[in-house]
Amino acid sequence: MAIFLVNNQSVLPIRPVSIKRRLKVVLTALGRGDWDVSVLLTDDAGIQKLNREFRGVDQPTNVLAFNNGPAFPGEKDHHLGDLALSMETVRREARAADRLVGEIFYFYLVHGALHLVGYDHSLGPEQEAAQEEEQKRLLSLISHGL
Repeated sequence: MAIFLVNNQSVLPIRPVSIKRRLKVVLTALGRGDWDVSVLLTDDAGIQKLNREFRGVDQPTNVLAFNNGPAFPGEKDHHLGDLALSMETVRREARAADRLVGEIFYFYLVHGALHLVGYDHSLGPEQEAAQEEEQKRLLSLISHGL
């Protein structure tokens, strides 16, 4: 398993080792500990461009998840997908909620990981509730030291 981290922002300092370690815990808990994930940390302009290009929404957002789809039987590709997070939005939402930036960052990192494995809160209240419960469980595994 490899976590590829690209930092294309200067809004917030990051700790790559901590991010990778916590994401590995999350993926392992989701039964995808041997899968690769790419993570892009960007600013609002960068995520707005991705949001416009891939979702047709011309505004920044907090996190985007691009699922690589299931591997076919026998296929050796274990790239689960890609996540993009706007650190500007993370900082803004943390300030608005009077929360630590790390709390909001890891909330969205876990949220994105759940989308990569098939959770979709837009499918209705039952799916949304299931995703919220799983998100709470996963955050409890990585919340120390935030």
